[in-house]
Amino acid sequence: MTRVFIGGIATESNSFSPVPTTLSDFEKGGLFHGTATRVDPQHFTAPLHVWRARAEAEGIDVVEGLMAAAQPGGTTVASAWHSLRDRLLEDIRAAGPLDMVLLNLHGAMIASDEFDCEGALLAAIRAICPEAIIGCELDLHCHLTARIVDSADLVVAYKQYPHTDIVERAEDLWSLALRTLRKEVAPVAAVAECHMLSVWHTTKPPMSDFVARMHALEAEGTALSVSFCHGFALGDTPDLGSRMLVYADGSPAEAQQLAERLAQEIWELRHQTRIPVMNEADAVAAALAAPKGPVVIADVADNPGTGAGADSTYLLSALIDAGAKGAVVGVMYDPMAVEICAGAGEGAELALRIGGKFSPRSGPPLDLDVKVLRIVPDLHQTTVAGQRMICGNAVLVETTGGIRIALSDRRIQTFHPDAFTGLGVDVTAAPVIVVKSTQHFHAGFAPVAADILYARSPTAVQFEGPVNPFRHRDGNYWPLSDKAFRPN
Repeated sequence: MTRVFIGGIATESNSFSPVPTTLSDFEKGGLFHGTATRVDPQHFTAPLHVWRARAEAEGIDVVEGLMAAAQPGGTTVASAWHSLRDRLLEDIRAAGPLDMVLLNLHGAMIASDEFDCEGALLAAIRAICPEAIIGCELDLHCHLTARIVDSADLVVAYKQYPHTDIVERAEDLWSLALRTLRKEVAPVAAVAECHMLSVWHTTKPPMSDFVARMHALEAEGTALSVSFCHGFALGDTPDLGSRMLVYADGSPAEAQQLAERLAQEIWELRHQTRIPVMNEADAVAAALAAPKGPVVIADVADNPGTGAGADSTYLLSALIDAGAKGAVVGVMYDPMAVEICAGAGEGAELALRIGGKFSPRSGPPLDLDVKVLRIVPDLHQTTVAGQRMICGNAVLVETTGGIRIALSDRRIQTFHPDAFTGLGVDVTAAPVIVVKSTQHFHAGFAPVAADILYARSPTAVQFEGPVNPFRHRDGNYWPLSDKAFRPN
């Protein structure tokens, strides 16, 4: 009987964050020992649900092992990485003979003793299962290393940012893996360097057109799979960068030719795809000057989805300075403030110190006179791909100037308006909404936003230059160098 193993380890590591990712972060984010598909799908467990359902429909035996996920944070401590890696490898050994191994990974996990966690994991699995079809799904903000590509038969990355297509890419991986197992196709991989570090939003042209082109190349049979791996610019590794990955059916030359052509196309779009980012004061001023609201401002440098603290005070200070009555900010991470407010109760008026605690990049804490408007012990929100997630204990407070602040004792990215409506906020009536997110908020907030702006605080990592911030990656990339790419 055909047998497939499903599992994974997933987190995104910010080398510039001073707070390491520990085993407890995986326990909070989701640590399943063969049980991920017994509960409702979550962001990182949803692909396992797809693979189990497809396998069982085909009469294929499923062996489910470790699935561990943690909120993006600092470098993972070695002991946590070793514990998770060894458990997953032991699960695979214990599974016996396997025909397929399908893993949901991130692709940008860095441990204190390993730059390329996913590559190391896949190489170890290949040593255990030399004949199995090994496939993995990756976040498009991955570090696509040679070890990952060489160790796996198939790598499929998300195509959308925000990542609304996690389930669809899991379906793609299943289909390709099954066809490969049945010898209907013989995938060969090709990788092309893009020589760029940037942030590509796929919600509008030209990137939405490029995503459509990738889909078309797959649909017409020109390629089995096309992935644009954006890279994660806050992961300081020797392999940091953006890369094009193409799988062709049995033809290395065709795969390489297409990968190089697509890499050049992305290079030629570099100026059109660069996202305009304001400082916090200009973003607030522009939002308040808009003819109608709500105007959403993304606090891109304080996104916990990139390992930041979600407690930066720069945009909150700008709102206060501008007298932005009715504005909403959140969800800010401040367990101490949440505990104080929960103890004081709804309706309490108190002096509260907010934010500025996670790291020096969070800015100074603010001492504000506030009123506690709402306390929700177990707030939930809708994630970027539609699953539900726990936001922790949350409170809503309002300053004397009429600015409302959503606080949580859990460091989470703001994905959806229901993170605010769950606290009693009518987001459609707010002139300005500041979200702790870079782009994943777009799927949920675009339908209610009159406009969307992007703001970055002064302590953000400036990978665009003029100085190269990395210790392990040279500065030969755009936009530091406009000559990094030299097409043939």
